[in-house]
Amino acid sequence: MPLLNQLKKLITCPAHPRNDYIISRYTYENIYSIAATFQQQFFLPDIKESICLCINDRGIMAGALLAALTRPVTLVIPYSFSETVLADMHRAHPFSKAIVQAPIPLPQGVEAVFPDQNDIGKYKLDGTFIRNPDEVFVKLFTGGSTSTPRTWSKTIRNLFSEAIHQAANLCASPSDRFAATVPAYHIYGLLFSVLTPFVASSSVIDDELVYPYEIQNVVSQNQASVLVSIPLHYKLMADMALQTQSLRIALSSAARLDTADSRAFYQKTGLGITEIFGSTETGGIASRLCTETQPHFTPFDCIDWKLADNRLAIRSSFISPELPTDPEGFFITNDQANPVGPAGVELTGRVDRIVKIAGNRVDLDEIRSALTNMPDVKDAVVICTPGDSGRGNEISALVATTATSQEIRHYLQHRIQACAIPRRIKIVDTIPISPAGKYKNTEIKKILKSL
Repeated sequence: MPLLNQLKKLITCPAHPRNDYIISRYTYENIYSIAATFQQQFFLPDIKESICLCINDRGIMAGALLAALTRPVTLVIPYSFSETVLADMHRAHPFSKAIVQAPIPLPQGVEAVFPDQNDIGKYKLDGTFIRNPDEVFVKLFTGGSTSTPRTWSKTIRNLFSEAIHQAANLCASPSDRFAATVPAYHIYGLLFSVLTPFVASSSVIDDELVYPYEIQNVVSQNQASVLVSIPLHYKLMADMALQTQSLRIALSSAARLDTADSRAFYQKTGLGITEIFGSTETGGIASRLCTETQPHFTPFDCIDWKLADNRLAIRSSFISPELPTDPEGFFITNDQANPVGPAGVELTGRVDRIVKIAGNRVDLDEIRSALTNMPDVKDAVVICTPGDSGRGNEISALVATTATSQEIRHYLQHRIQACAIPRRIKIVDTIPISPAGKYKNTEIKKILKSL
């Protein structure tokens, strides 16, 4: 069915197979009422404007996205609601209103709004007009875990076609109940804890899950069947006696999944973690089922792919419109890859993680791998910055360990080339990580700069 027809059906047929709670305290009827309230109060039919979503309420998020299918608004979604992040995003993409759940410091001139709970149920969703699926309707501001922060556009087709595909790929149904440890304002959480369950008529447990026992208790008490989580949380759960009999799928994304953690989860639950590979700008690309090992990735059947100079190139309806493509419509990623069999791909590193140090090619991921293989090292981040003299590059490492900098350098001497040994090493208890499971690159750079 063409996407436009699917969207029309979604807008005009709010009757779903279930009408109990769908997202926390919200039923489907509530979601459509919230969408109608947005239509009538904030998303005007004849005014093009940008509105920031400063919320992590999945019900309100679903209602806003549904309403945005029918009005010429652009929903701006930040990766954090801090004053600095909102100011940066406002400079990059000015917005006139911000939908908030509580008072927060907004940029000057921005109006804070929130649907009045007393108005929910007062209006009916107007589905007479559906926007062009190829119009940009969301702007996602990323935190720059591997580079500087930037904004990525998403069309209606980008997000809804991926949600529809992922729902089919997961065989999601009204009987499924999703539990998520990632926020709704991150692309992974937006897709897998809001849009995918919504188009599948599945329900979502809207608890804020952070700690391992919270995750296990919520999954067990609510008989969750799909867990949407990140590598950090699987690592934290590795030492627990997990009770996850209700789960049929465990998803991981946002960062690389450690083999030891995926193996521990499989050995304790008998359920392999499905790791999803992709990015904010590309959408989902491929997945793999991790049991005792982490095998190669298999691109989703709706993704066309090829190798261009050993780099993965993809053609997809999920990729952001500003990404450059070749004459055949392929976007060449920074991911180096090798083909595996007729349909698989092995990821071997990233081009943007290869740097020149004293005239030598150095792989930052190879340094990190050597560090994380060292006994007593819990985690490590390796970055490259211009040297103090302004000439050449320097490698710095933030290492969560009980070892000393001298012990780390001695360990690395026999494992990597001399020029690749970090010039600056900072020992910490933990490395700053966002709720979405991404390294907080700005904070890490500040810590390393203080050395």
